[in-house]
Amino acid sequence: MKYFSTYIFALFLLTGCNNNNQQQASTQEATTPETTNPVTKTSELSAFELYVSTLEQIPLPLNHNPLGQLPELSNNYDKNGFANYKHVWTSQPLGIYFNDGETIGIIDCSIGDWGLVPFLTIYDKQGNKIDSTSFYKKSGGDMGYQAIEYLTLEANRHIIVLDTVKRWNLNEDESDIIENSMQQTIGRTEYQVLTNGMIEKQ
Repeated sequence: MKYFSTYIFALFLLTGCNNNNQQQASTQEATTPETTNPVTKTSELSAFELYVSTLEQIPLPLNHNPLGQLPELSNNYDKNGFANYKHVWTSQPLGIYFNDGETIGIIDCSIGDWGLVPFLTIYDKQGNKIDSTSFYKKSGGDMGYQAIEYLTLEANRHIIVLDTVKRWNLNEDESDIIENSMQQTIGRTEYQVLTNGMIEKQ
């Protein structure tokens, strides 16, 4: 009986110690603050990368003019991402012009008089805008004026825009053109996207 009482007492002590250790562990877990991830540049990068992942690569070289059609690309783009990163005048993305890991060029499109008009924006890898430009600065038609531009996006980040501009003199009340007064000019503008992401007009 004496040994039995000693056994029960020892068992009681062991059980109490285990319960106490478990309570301390539970208390420690409850009081240990959870680690949180503060909003940093990493989260901005992730958001930009998520948007970029929904865009398609543009097949190069790309040739286009305001009367032509652009390829059907990036139809499943992230609309929230586009709203955050788009060129201000555009309504939909076309796709990725280039991505070298440090800078990325994205073509967005606005709706023009004759069709979609491309705009180029260069970003750093965090999604910050470095530079942007449009290409169709002359295209259009009016009384005594007609112009069209031809865009080529090359794989080496070199861009060529050829233009043909026709002008006619107008009659005295400017209600019509004067026949045989047409003058035509042909122009060429070149751009180069530099390694720092700036667009240099040449």
